[in-house]
Amino acid sequence: MPISTSSFGDERDKQYSEYERAEQYTQETMEFPGLSDAQAEALLKKLGGGVVEKYKQVEGIGWKALINPLANGVAVTFDAHDELLDDLLRRFEELAEKAIG
Repeated sequence: MPISTSSFGDERDKQYSEYERAEQYTQETMEFPGLSDAQAEALLKKLGGGVVEKYKQVEGIGWKALINPLANGVAVTFDAHDELLDDLLRRFEELAEKAIG
């Protein structure tokens, strides 16, 4: 279970098991010129993620994101459950646009 999720030790834990099956995950990479790795991490945390590796990897329920620095910004590779990917990308892109300003 991702580090951003608490374990209740009861039937509520099972409701997240569907998001742990790798065959239902899709990967997509987006580039964000002008966004730093620290900013990308902060935005991913706003989306409910927990830091796995500082400025490198953030995980949430049903998704994880890898932050790769570029010469003029970052590329973020999202690996998310099919049902979450589009919304996750849209929300992150909106936050990134505001952060870059």
